[in-house]
Amino acid sequence: MNRFVPPGWRILAVPDFRRLWLAHAGSVVGDGFHAIAITWLVFQTLGGGPQALVVLGIANLVPSLALGILSGTVVDRLDRRRVMVGTDLIRAALVAFLAVLVASGNASVPVVIVMGTSLTVAALFFYPARNSVLAAYVAKEDLIPANAFMQATAQGAQLLAPALGGVLFVAIGPVGLLAIDAASFVWSALLLRRLTPGPALPGPEPRRPLLQEAADGLRFIARHAPSRLCVLTGAANQLFASGPWRVIVPVWVAVALGGGAIEYGTLLSAFSAGLITGSLVVSTIPPRLSLLTLIAAGVFLDGAIEILLAFSPTLAFAAMVLVAMGISNAVLNASFFALIQTAVPNAMRGRTFATFSTGINLTTPVSLAVTGAVASVAGPVAILTVAGAGLMTVGALSFLGSLRVRQEVGASAST
Repeated sequence: MNRFVPPGWRILAVPDFRRLWLAHAGSVVGDGFHAIAITWLVFQTLGGGPQALVVLGIANLVPSLALGILSGTVVDRLDRRRVMVGTDLIRAALVAFLAVLVASGNASVPVVIVMGTSLTVAALFFYPARNSVLAAYVAKEDLIPANAFMQATAQGAQLLAPALGGVLFVAIGPVGLLAIDAASFVWSALLLRRLTPGPALPGPEPRRPLLQEAADGLRFIARHAPSRLCVLTGAANQLFASGPWRVIVPVWVAVALGGGAIEYGTLLSAFSAGLITGSLVVSTIPPRLSLLTLIAAGVFLDGAIEILLAFSPTLAFAAMVLVAMGISNAVLNASFFALIQTAVPNAMRGRTFATFSTGINLTTPVSLAVTGAVASVAGPVAILTVAGAGLMTVGALSFLGSLRVRQEVGASAST
């Protein structure tokens, strides 16, 4: 009878995965509320204006670049269950303290920025631990559906939580919204504390100085073909995708469609709908292709779809294109995570996830800067076309790399 139940739903019957998922669901809803609360607290309540939002955004990016690989190294040293519980409780305390400061009239823009940066630092430890430990509680064949199911939950929260958070910000104010956010972290910590302890424990390897272990992680990724291909493909994908998506798509809406905020919002909703649809499909019907092939195909399709977007004649056509892009991204994201979870040894998983995230965080500002510079001399259609061609090239190179990885893996297995 169980064979008729979709994998993404069947694994909810596994108690440890169910706890992970419920903790994740509560946490991502709280994150949506938190984003609204912090943004409008800085921008409006405290009168910081756009300049303060720029500083907040930069401050939230710096820890990821400075501490990424080190946070993964710490995760690989410790019981990942305790890392997740501890960082959730720290985040709950930080948000609760911020709520007290706001309620007492002692909050200021610099204080909020420091608190936001502290929350980002805590998250640097939480997410590599959560992503690394998933493979300990889910069967290998269920990892893609499990990751897709988790992503569908996050994407659903991203679609609904900001709107609800805006209503709550007006109805109960920033203090009430921050209190709900703090409660969501406590909810997550209580559920994660009930995970079976054993699978989350680190490996038996002897410990060395932190920086040496961090260097060990980088050397491992450089030598381990699947990890190396995953990190490089993820960074290259972000290099061609991030800037055009954030900077050029709004310009394209105005220039090509003669639209404004409503049309742009419609396209973002279409993309989110595609992400949710793709995640649910993957959680229901496991892909038959290899993870390396799925990653290469996902990047290549993203590029082709971006070129199609550039020449979309109507809003309705563009919306359908972005639904397709969302589906492609959902499969791509689930495949990235599942590849690291299956191909990387447990002892190196935290460092690999942290390096993967750091690579993306490094290429994102480069992509934004280059796109901004090119936008002054080229139109949005040309930029989207070039970016799409770049993604298709990355996808093709990734596929060729996957063939070489299979040869290396096959050669090592035969010796």
